[in-house]
Amino acid sequence: MLKKLLLKTKSKKKKEAASSALPTLDRLHETLEMLEKKERFLQKKSSAEVEKAKDYTKAKNKNAAIQCLKKKKLYETQIEQLSNFQLRVHDQIIMLENAKATTDTVDALRSGSSAVKAIQQSLSIDDIENAIDDANEQTENMKQIQEALATPFGASAEFDEDELEAELEDLEDEELENELPEPPQGIPVAPSASEAKSSRPMANDFAELTKLQAEMAL
Repeated sequence: MLKKLLLKTKSKKKKEAASSALPTLDRLHETLEMLEKKERFLQKKSSAEVEKAKDYTKAKNKNAAIQCLKKKKLYETQIEQLSNFQLRVHDQIIMLENAKATTDTVDALRSGSSAVKAIQQSLSIDDIENAIDDANEQTENMKQIQEALATPFGASAEFDEDELEAELEDLEDEELENELPEPPQGIPVAPSASEAKSSRPMANDFAELTKLQAEMAL
């Protein structure tokens, strides 16, 4: 119990520190802007004293010129101090920004880890296996439905596949014959085997008729 209280206290302090980072950064930036403005003001004052010293030198007023240069030195000392202050503020800003970036990163990682843990707790091996089984069952049911729809029925189921294949072959042969080139005109075409067979009886009859006429003339 005490350990949980200590952890909660630490977590609360971390959240408070993270929430105070932005106001602190704003204040540091405001301080830096103020120091820069003051430095620019002192630089103008220093430059003005230099111009006065030049004028007094021209007027042969050596003491007044020296006083102007002394003021310039004082201004330069203050400018140097302001530069050191600005460096310190810059250093604090960088450190705080880095710390805030680290805290934000850790918080983001912690949130991601908590989200993954919550998802894992909401699932179990049984749930996953049941989901996979349901998906497989639905896939098998859909496969059976598609096979049933693809099965021919009615008049299309009575068609003879062999007869259709033979008819298709006849159509292909016919198309092949139509695609063959015709013989050129003027070139005698050799008689086919059937025509040659049919012409042989006629030649024999003509020869017998000629022989009979010769015998009668005798």
